[in-house]
This record gives sequence, structure tokens and C-alpha cells, in this order.
Amino acid sequence: MTVVFQKPYSYSLYDYDDVWYLTYLSGGPLEYGVSIKLNSEEIDRVRDNQAELEKLIKEFKHDRSLYEGREISPVVTSKGPPTNE
Repeated sequence: MTVVFQKPYSYSLYDYDDVWYLTYLSGGPLEYGVSIKLNSEEIDRVRDNQAELEKLIKEFKHDRSLYEGREISPVVTSKGPPTNE
């Protein structure tokens, strides 16, 4: 597991064996965690660009359909993605 980018109390981007997961806080009065498995285009976009990652998070917050079917629950942490045990 590698932490690619992290901003405390905001988001973390993890690389687990070449599978990238973004976990961020939703913002607003009822804050909750959101984890998304990134696709190859998104990985290429944010790989070396934390500012671009922050733009992607804003896009996700604005339009949940952008990651439909890729949300992970419970959220991914530094301990890894959830297991199906």
C-alpha cells in the first residue's frame, strides 16, 4: 500500500497493488466518507498532480454519476480496502 496524496481531514489517495482508491469527506452539514476505485483515465490524470486530484474530487462531489458502480463501502483506509469476509 502506498499513500499517493493525502490532505488531513479531507482526502487520501491510495495505491494497493496498482489499484487506486480515492477516499474523501463529503463536506456539508452531514459529513461522511466516500471511497471510489479510480479508472485508468482518472489515474493518469492525477498520478503526479495533486491539484488535478482536488479538481476531480470537486467533480465527484458535484456529480455522483461520474463514479456510479465504483463506490466502495465501507470506506478504504490505510489498512486497505474492505474484504468480503
